[in-house]
Amino acid sequence: MRIPFWLLALLLLGWMAWSTHRYYCLKCGCCGDTAAISDTTGEPLFLWNSDKPVPDANFKAFKKGLIKRGGQGDTLVITGLYRAKEKDGEKLALARAAAIKAMMMPEVPESRIRLAARETSDALAEGGAAMPSAAFGWNKLVLKLEEGAIIEADNTTIILFPFNSTEKDKDPKVDAYLGTLCEKHKGDQSTITIVGHTDNVGEDKENEALGLARAKSIANILQRCGIAANRLSVSSKGESEPVADNSTDDGRHQNRRVVISVQ
Repeated sequence: MRIPFWLLALLLLGWMAWSTHRYYCLKCGCCGDTAAISDTTGEPLFLWNSDKPVPDANFKAFKKGLIKRGGQGDTLVITGLYRAKEKDGEKLALARAAAIKAMMMPEVPESRIRLAARETSDALAEGGAAMPSAAFGWNKLVLKLEEGAIIEADNTTIILFPFNSTEKDKDPKVDAYLGTLCEKHKGDQSTITIVGHTDNVGEDKENEALGLARAKSIANILQRCGIAANRLSVSSKGESEPVADNSTDDGRHQNRRVVISVQ
């Protein structure tokens, strides 16, 4: 039986599309567990053998879009790229990644940025125009239901709670962090806002009370270590402001949180 020409052409086009997609996945390494960033407007560009990004007025927009693609507590992976003939390739790639890391801070805290290096092949050549020399992605935060977490972002900190828990003052990791926060701010005039949040399990009023209990547990720690009560503002949003999907265990875990903001 002869296969129609149009069908052969369609199969060929499909294979070409798949192979092209596969090539770029292998090239960028961003089609697995790490969410890839595809919008390159304002992406930092580098010249041959240079670890200093070319100034670009559009970088702020690129940065904003990159941060928006990350989730609560996710880690930004910046992979510096080098070409086979560039000097000290892997070292150069890490220096490029470090330069971009400095540009991403403090909006993305240092604790949530990881650097890597990888060889690539593209049109960048000695004496040529500047080109992208980094790949970006987000590693998702994964926690067990019984675990908590501390997530820092600029002047805001998020503390995640295990299911139905308010007693974060019994967590040594949280105690240590809040102690550091106290030492930093107990001598200044800053005010600290503490807002409790919950998942959607239970009644609205119960969740509002649970969120408030979580916020108060944090406020109590801050008061004990030297922050005056009149500098603390405590409230609860209950289940009304989710940041993740309440239909999944992981999403509900991310919604069980206290947000600490320092003004």
